[in-house]
Amino acid sequence: MERRDAIKLAALAALATTYASAYDEKLLVNKKDMMLKDPAKPTDFEYKHLPDITVGSADTKGYTLVEVSIGQKGIIHPSVDNHWIYEIELYADGKKVASADLEPSTSRGYLAARVNLKDVKELKAVSKCNLHGNYTASIKI
Repeated sequence: MERRDAIKLAALAALATTYASAYDEKLLVNKKDMMLKDPAKPTDFEYKHLPDITVGSADTKGYTLVEVSIGQKGIIHPSVDNHWIYEIELYADGKKVASADLEPSTSRGYLAARVNLKDVKELKAVSKCNLHGNYTASIKI
């Protein structure tokens, strides 16, 4: 077997193993975009699902650390076998700049990315809960 074929085979085996260990898609029971009942006064339930976006400092190349944790006001979203955040997306002025796919119980609702924020006016994050749908939060830069 040539080296190139061995590398391809190893990559396919790794992909198959990753896919086999992923969560069951049937557990994603709500994929709808959810709206806050009163955006001025979210409930604790809504705070639990809302992304909290934190903008850090820029590195020497001009990329700024942006962190997204799911849950606001000290209310953290759980990550258990049947209830977790399965994906987080981060957008800069409407352009997707980062995403994280998460597993139940082994990962918690968090994403970090270095983003060039030059000329960016708004950051938006979307959290996707397997039971309660998709929640969006944004901040002006």
